[in-house]
Amino acid sequence: MNGSAQNRLSGQQRFFGIASSVYLALSYLVGIVIFLFVLRYPEIKSAAEKVRIVTEMKSMVFLTNILMYILFGPVLVLFILALQSAITNSGSILARLSAIIGYIWAGSLTASGMIANAAIDPVTRLSASNPDQAAFFWQILDTVSMGIGNGNGEILGGLMTLGFGIVMLKEKRYGRVIGVFGIIVGAIGMLSLIPALIDMPGVFGITQLIWFIIVGVSFMRAEKGTIR
Repeated sequence: MNGSAQNRLSGQQRFFGIASSVYLALSYLVGIVIFLFVLRYPEIKSAAEKVRIVTEMKSMVFLTNILMYILFGPVLVLFILALQSAITNSGSILARLSAIIGYIWAGSLTASGMIANAAIDPVTRLSASNPDQAAFFWQILDTVSMGIGNGNGEILGGLMTLGFGIVMLKEKRYGRVIGVFGIIVGAIGMLSLIPALIDMPGVFGITQLIWFIIVGVSFMRAEKGTIR
């Protein structure tokens, strides 16, 4: 975003653009660390093991869901509003479509986190008397939560980022880095729908984390010129 963009952006818009970008990026970063090194989810092979983790680390699971899903959704809406305010052609069909898809994605993420957290107490209590039934119950709710939260493919996040990437690439006032990288991230999200590419959702998360940082930096440098 360059000086022309600055003329359209109020201090409040820039603040929320920076703040939302920082939160979304940090949420990804902290979530990845917790997922890989604290909860060690990739090492879990059965529903019974997941129930054990949920029971033993109840507060950690609960707070992680709040960070990565329940609060992520509303902050994502704020990010989209700030980003649209910085795009000259924000009224284009593609920009509007990308925003709408982003809002749907935000809602699905919040709903996913709410379902997951609602299941923690019943599963914890049930596991004390009937571990097998608790594992079956958790497997059902975890599947529902993952499906709503795009765990089987980052279609919504991919389409949103791809659309905004194309719009921003067409805007000559923007550095090509934001647009081109947004298109790459969006394409990765689309590819994550392919069952054989089981690692792509993780790649999407890492690359979108970087994209959020780049967009946040562009808000910070709005008074200094185009970021490239």
